[in-house]
This record gives sequence, structure tokens and C-alpha cells, in this order.
Amino acid sequence: MENLSIAAPLEPFVGAQRAADFLDISRKTLLGLARRGKIPAHGMPGKGRKKNWRFRLSELDHWMRTEVRLGSDQGLSSERKFL
Repeated sequence: MENLSIAAPLEPFVGAQRAADFLDISRKTLLGLARRGKIPAHGMPGKGRKKNWRFRLSELDHWMRTEVRLGSDQGLSSERKFL
């Protein structure tokens, strides 16, 4: 019998509001971070020059566990640290 590996299902992308809720920050803050390349985000073409941002919760979780902790010694609120 062959050893078949079953591929894990792809993680779906979520919109900005769901990602902001997951990080417990405002949608506006999340989108600003995405535009500046501060968080893992995937831009998709939108109307005009605007992008529609999509996020993977696992990438945001990893970012929170690694990148944010590195700068957390500032004593600032979590939302202000990102700015």
C-alpha cells in the first residue's frame, strides 16, 4: 500500500474587519499598517489606486508572537506601538 499524504486544506483569507477584530485593533489602524508594510497582508487590485487587503489569521498570529513582542518594552498601548 502506498504512503499517500493528504494535503492540508488552504487557509482562507479574511477581510480587514475580521483581521482587526482578531488583533483587537481598529480597522483603520490595521489598514494603515498594511499600507506601510508593517503587518503581513495581501493586496488585491481594487478601484483606482486603492487595494483590497486580505489577511491570513495564522500570519497575523505569528506576527503578534514575534514582531510585536520585540517592540513591547516601550510601555505603550498595543495600538500606539504600531504607529
